[in-house]
Amino acid sequence: MDKILKIFDKEIRLKFLIVIVLFIATAHVLRLFQNNDIYNLTLDHFTLTYKFYYDKNGVTHVDAVKNQYTKINKNNIINWDASQYKRIKNNYYDNGKWEGDYAFFPLFPLLWKILYLNDYLIGLFNYFLFGLSIIILSSLFLPKLILSQTERLCVFMLSLILPTIVVYYIPYAEALYTFTFVMAIWGLVKNKYWVYFVFIILFSMTRPTIIVFAISIVMLDLLYFLKHRNVVHFVKELALKLIPAAIGVGIVFSMYYLNSGSFTKYFEAVSKYWPQHFGFPHKIADWSIEGFGMNVFAIFFVIIPSAILFLFNALKHIKSAKPVVPQSVFNGNFNFIKEYFLNNSIIHFWGVFLCIFFYQDGSLNGLSRYVFVSPFFYIFYFIFYSELRDIKIKKLLYLFIPAFCLSAFTLLTAPKYLQPQINFHDMGFFCFFFSLVFLISLKYLNNTSKKMAFLVVAFFNIVWITFLYNIYICDGWLFT
Repeated sequence: MDKILKIFDKEIRLKFLIVIVLFIATAHVLRLFQNNDIYNLTLDHFTLTYKFYYDKNGVTHVDAVKNQYTKINKNNIINWDASQYKRIKNNYYDNGKWEGDYAFFPLFPLLWKILYLNDYLIGLFNYFLFGLSIIILSSLFLPKLILSQTERLCVFMLSLILPTIVVYYIPYAEALYTFTFVMAIWGLVKNKYWVYFVFIILFSMTRPTIIVFAISIVMLDLLYFLKHRNVVHFVKELALKLIPAAIGVGIVFSMYYLNSGSFTKYFEAVSKYWPQHFGFPHKIADWSIEGFGMNVFAIFFVIIPSAILFLFNALKHIKSAKPVVPQSVFNGNFNFIKEYFLNNSIIHFWGVFLCIFFYQDGSLNGLSRYVFVSPFFYIFYFIFYSELRDIKIKKLLYLFIPAFCLSAFTLLTAPKYLQPQINFHDMGFFCFFFSLVFLISLKYLNNTSKKMAFLVVAFFNIVWITFLYNIYICDGWLFT
């Protein structure tokens, strides 16, 4: 009973309340902009919305129009990848429908079917599952001994209103993907391998990016092997980490085999409907103006700076001639678990970036989703902030001033169809940028200033989240 009371202590209860309040605030802002009068007085002065339609020849069009937000109904709540997930939920992998469904792993649509939730409630379920994941992660990685409660709560609240969390509001697999991995990490911190084992199996059945995860684990363990040079330890650690992932993927491919007669149905579907070939891009492009700004932030403020810090630390350790005592993530060593999965997150960012950069012919579409809408980003986010006090502001400026200049140059020299000038469509970039400024400034602000600054950042971020959600409802240009 004491353990149950400890789980639901005052701060945890407050976090649950915050998750609910921010959802209600976002829903109200969305509803306000569905009112024509309010929209005309506000966003109409800065931007356009989108309209999807078929012409008389059956050709699809997405036009920019001067309209208030579209009201949600049963005909527009399911778009983009959500259509595939719903079809799998309703028909499983019906070969008579569309074989491209095999590119979408089954755990999320099966859970959706088991829960018997309608198209509206599944989005609500996803958001609160994401909120629960963030409560668990923040409780693990935001130290109470170093950070004040106000500071912890500000960091926690900001994580719930970053621009890309819009994906957690729609019927995608990301919320389940995040939750299963967070529970696996919780199992490691509590030294319960069986929890890690079960949830990595489930994690592996959620999204095909498990392949990037497995490669990042192998690469990181090789780097640690260069430090400790213990072959037995290297093989044992790698096996303990990846066997449950292999079991999860094996279950998925066995399900495909039983339904289609082919173990390689996933690869067949991807090669048929999304053929991609390795090559050096000749141009930088994107499907979405709104997604482009967020992708630029991901590259210059997350992927490149984190890689620089990672390489600096890795080279420092590799240069050491003396082997170190091997450490394990499976004995409850919290500091090593934190270090390991911070590094794993950085390698994962780069794995995602390189796949997109070299296999999409320079199109950055989806990069911000794969970087930010993942458990790896939120692990990085909370650990980064917990270590921020030890990083001198001068070092951060050396990284972020060039990053801002390169970002501005990229936004201003983008292809013409991406509107190479700074405007409302780039607000995703600026929401992320000022969220970062807020994070860095937190330790210098008093409690009143922290709260006021958060309210300002929250207002603009929530407006942008609703704008992106409206694009999804309108079936506009894909930013995920």
